[in-house]
Amino acid sequence: MAYKFREEIVGKRFLSVSGFSKLKVNKIREWGWRAGVIRAASHKDYNCHDLQVLVEYDDMEWQRREWLSPHRDTLFSFFLIEKGLCWSERSDPRHNNSLVTIDHYNNHQHRINGKSIKGSTTSTTTVAWPAITFYPLVARAELTEVLMPIEFMQDKRLEFVDYSKLKPFTDWELTKGTIPWANAVRRWAEMQDGQRILLTTPSVLVGFRVEVYRAEGTTQWYTAVIVGYNESTKDLTVTDDTVLEDHNEDPGLVQMRLIGDGVVECIMRGEVVGMTPRRSRSSTGLMTHAIVVPRVPKRPRGRPVNSTLPGTQSPVSQHLEKGAK
Repeated sequence: MAYKFREEIVGKRFLSVSGFSKLKVNKIREWGWRAGVIRAASHKDYNCHDLQVLVEYDDMEWQRREWLSPHRDTLFSFFLIEKGLCWSERSDPRHNNSLVTIDHYNNHQHRINGKSIKGSTTSTTTVAWPAITFYPLVARAELTEVLMPIEFMQDKRLEFVDYSKLKPFTDWELTKGTIPWANAVRRWAEMQDGQRILLTTPSVLVGFRVEVYRAEGTTQWYTAVIVGYNESTKDLTVTDDTVLEDHNEDPGLVQMRLIGDGVVECIMRGEVVGMTPRRSRSSTGLMTHAIVVPRVPKRPRGRPVNSTLPGTQSPVSQHLEKGAK
């Protein structure tokens, strides 16, 4: 099956086009596209006129992040949000034994962040490659499905294709090989699963360590331990490792990431995670919290990452599947 769509926009990639002049659809490749990541949001209703999003652009240092109002600011002609993963044909970036590091839209014009780059060459060999699709949050002109943007994994190359001809990315076993895009796809998949766990089964995460995006301040992230969950507000209470203070954070409004190799996959499979160290408020040193959940058999080869054998689903997986229906 295809990877489930994640509705919340925190942690997702975006594409934007700004400007006040009339845009010609047949010149969509020349619109001056910019790309980046949404780190925080002011509302969970993304159609709210007052919605603000905190973004980091790919072509700028994170310190130059900014809050944007996509619906309210007439600055944006288009503001597109990451939707899912698909297969698409592209020129093979491995023809020079290295990945292409620029975005190019056709055989005679190369561009990155909307600016032309000269002196590049292209390959005539094509290959299937995983890419991210997008949907419009803001569109002040008509977009046609036959010419929509995709962003290829690994090198973030932007291309414009017919969405109706794309195939969903379902073969997760390919990500276990040495294919160049494997690590990028694994990180993307872990991000989707981790965010679902944070939002749909947060009560099982007490004691786990997380990395929390700092929307204000001079540092980008801070590490913490989840010490509680408020059912009514949906906030997680986390203890900041640096100052040992508690903060209430909503994973639907600010990006959070579970810390630890394989932690997300273990939770999805219902396996024993082990001991999670955390700092004590006193000077006595470290405290530990044991995280133990029922173990289930390992997934056989050839099955999607989110699949388990019949009758062996973990409570977390069952909850996630019910929420997706």
